[in-house]
Amino acid sequence: MVFSKLFSSSRSRDKENEKKYIINGYPLTTSPVIPDILKHHVEFKKVKYGSIDLLGLTFAHEGSDLVKPESLELFRNKLEKWYKSNPKFLEQINYKFPKNLIAISAARPSFDVGESCHEFKLRNPFKPSENSYFTYRKHSECIQCAYYNEDGVEFLAGITFYPAPHGKPQLLKSNDALLYLASGSYIRYPLEDRRKSFLMTEYKQYGRFCSVAGKHVLLTCSRNDRAPRHYEYNHVTKEYEYIFCDECCRDYYTYKWEEPKKDTPATAAPIVVVEESVPAAATATDSESSAVSRASSTESLVGGFERIDVSSDVESDIYDAELID
Repeated sequence: MVFSKLFSSSRSRDKENEKKYIINGYPLTTSPVIPDILKHHVEFKKVKYGSIDLLGLTFAHEGSDLVKPESLELFRNKLEKWYKSNPKFLEQINYKFPKNLIAISAARPSFDVGESCHEFKLRNPFKPSENSYFTYRKHSECIQCAYYNEDGVEFLAGITFYPAPHGKPQLLKSNDALLYLASGSYIRYPLEDRRKSFLMTEYKQYGRFCSVAGKHVLLTCSRNDRAPRHYEYNHVTKEYEYIFCDECCRDYYTYKWEEPKKDTPATAAPIVVVEESVPAAATATDSESSAVSRASSTESLVGGFERIDVSSDVESDIYDAELID
């Protein structure tokens, strides 16, 4: 009985530790953080939409039971909402994801999935500028975003989702909200006048990087006073909130579209150098011989699995319209 109480208490502390990282934010890094579970990867497949490499699926050995179905369904349901206007594409993922699926990569508009679960590249006919580069930020232990930096702007290139980075997923409601906000707060490449963007003209919403919040935020101007507010998720109360921000409000009223200057160093956030490089696409047939090195991670703090209803009554389904060009 004593051991059981201690184990339960430890799991609770681990969950609270991860929640603190989610709330306070993870650092921006020069290379992706590699979770331990990727040491099991043996195959990487792409899912196409026409000529677009839209999804990347990373698998462990067939028959492996590494991931809980609740976590896989969370992301599959998200994909169905993002791409609901494209039934032909949805036919390719209209099945129960297998338990050996250990990473799912989704490219954003103007980008393709590359040759590994963390790699994204500009889609033809776009060409990277001379001083462009990629950065990465975890939003939780399950979610990592890749950003293409050009002309001083961070463009969301893709999202990598690990259904069980440490073997036992938790905080599924938070991860559901984080996926929603990350996808909604992106800045589309190439840079456009946000006042003419689809989300702004149709729904009075747009994304920008807020230096006060230290992250990309989804702003909504749909309230009665039409002033922009951060649309946030409270990971403690598990509810969405509207937060007023002086910086974003000033930016909204003084915003003026100008053609971007070329090769301006990005200054959105401080970058942490991660020495480990991203591994090449998996070709090994033995999981023991395809070990993956990883950068420092908080996953050692995380343990336990708590089943949480992944349905969301709050989330809007408006984000499918521009996800596929």
